Amino acid sequence: MILKNISYIVTQNEKREIIENKNLKVRDSKIEAIGHATPEKDETIIDCNSKLVMPGLVNAHTHSSMSILRGISDNKELEEWLQDDIFPAEEAMEDEDLLQGARLACLEMLETGTTCFNDMYEGIDLVAEAVEESGIRAVLSRGLFDWDDEGEKRVEEAKEAVEKYSNHDLVTPGIAPHAVYTCSESLLKEMKDYADEKGVPYHIHVSETEKENRDHESEHGLSPTQYLDEHDLLDTSVVAAHAAWLSEKDKELLEKREANVAHNPAANLKLGSGIAEIPELLDKGVNVALGTDGPASNNNFNLFEEMKTAGLVHKLESPQRIDEQQVLDMATINGAKALGLEDEIGSIEEGKKADLVVIDLEDPELTPYHGKKGLISNLVFSFTGKPEMVFVNGEKVVEASEAMNIDRKEVMGGVQGLSEKFERSEV
Repeated sequence: MILKNISYIVTQNEKREIIENKNLKVRDSKIEAIGHATPEKDETIIDCNSKLVMPGLVNAHTHSSMSILRGISDNKELEEWLQDDIFPAEEAMEDEDLLQGARLACLEMLETGTTCFNDMYEGIDLVAEAVEESGIRAVLSRGLFDWDDEGEKRVEEAKEAVEKYSNHDLVTPGIAPHAVYTCSESLLKEMKDYADEKGVPYHIHVSETEKENRDHESEHGLSPTQYLDEHDLLDTSVVAAHAAWLSEKDKELLEKREANVAHNPAANLKLGSGIAEIPELLDKGVNVALGTDGPASNNNFNLFEEMKTAGLVHKLESPQRIDEQQVLDMATINGAKALGLEDEIGSIEEGKKADLVVIDLEDPELTPYHGKKGLISNLVFSFTGKPEMVFVNGEKVVEASEAMNIDRKEVMGGVQGLSEKFERSEV
């Protein structure tokens, strides 16, 4: 396949090059060449004149099946939100709910330019089924905690999933202890050893709220980040979701251990959890990726919208604190690095997977663009996320802004039909 006459290729390579008026050749799921490409007999050619091609976005922290809980609870802080509304709703979830929620999530993410997501939840086989149907890429981890008598069962499910999906074309397995306050020390250590043995990401909520920090320091004398480090659990495989309440020592530890942060500004704002000090982390060289969290707290999976939120929320003290290129990095190459996939996705380079987003430059939201820098500004601050085409592994999965492999009406109708079993609390 050749994408021909591309007006701009936003590569996100090491030099952050933007290449004009070139072709892009894809063979066997990978980018074979950027530049001039002679078509072979019967090769598919797609004219991309007046189009921008960029890497697919990487959503670094999600709970995909929670899409069926979109809008179920508003105007509450995290603990009340969880205890009053989310936990009771999750207790009512059945396998069909998890599958339909994952299908809806894959549909929404693909149609808003996300080609890879990092998920923490239950029902991994059901989420993987939705991934396979839709053609999206995912890092899937069974959420772990052991405050009840089901901890060992969850651990076995997590290990089975790692073994099952280790050589999958679209699914990368991971390990995901929920948080330091929901997991015992032994669980955290056992699963870190296992993650290291298997070479998979270690995905965990860290310092999402001030209360979490306060309670943990009261009980252990350490912040969650310091606790992880104290037990040799903090390193390059860690994806620390939220990290909204970090001390200077915490930031230094993340820098020293080269751990990753998944920033979720919209969810943190909506739940009143706080604003992570991302510019300071970036200044220290910490790898910061971008996530949406789940639709029960965001309330969507639109990573273009999340980029705008991230690009604005840190400008309160000064517009210079963060720029549009840093934000785009968080949603692409930084996300790939956080998941250990930077050699495969996150940028448009020869030899990498052809996870691509094609955007019409004649979209009113992108007009006008003032040079190459203006293109990046428009992608981050004005484009609301309806790409014309999306490719994963070189396969077209979105055409004319609609996912090709999922029956939209069936999925949305099915999810709406399920909503009656989940009662929305009155505010």
